[in-house]
Amino acid sequence: MSAETADHVLPTTEFQSELKADVKATLEEVLDPCSCMSDHPVSIVDLGLVDEIEWDESTGTVTVHLLLTSQRCTYFLDIDDEICARVGELADVSEVEVHQVTSGEIWTADRMAEDERRARRERFERRIEEAGITPYAERSE
Repeated sequence: MSAETADHVLPTTEFQSELKADVKATLEEVLDPCSCMSDHPVSIVDLGLVDEIEWDESTGTVTVHLLLTSQRCTYFLDIDDEICARVGELADVSEVEVHQVTSGEIWTADRMAEDERRARRERFERRIEEAGITPYAERSE
């Protein structure tokens, strides 16, 4: 599958457009605010929040589409501000727009980068073991 036709932007996504590649690299530096409250902050790209990056060369406008983990995310404006500030500093960018995907699609953990998803699972399993908790599925057998 072509990187530009993937269903969302991943750390492994490659763009033919140098500017879109620069935007993606910049977005990899934007951390998900909720994850910053844990010991393991995750970028919005690794978390799978970046649905699409558009570049209108004629107007210099970059549009970033985000599929948030919740349609009621209270940090959307903070994420928007950071994206606009960081991406707006790139050469050839005159305007940055951030749009929330409202198509009804729901974010799931399978959108996360594979490394992040695996690390998240390992942290969960380690915490369960440290707490001496037996998962419900094992208790019900």
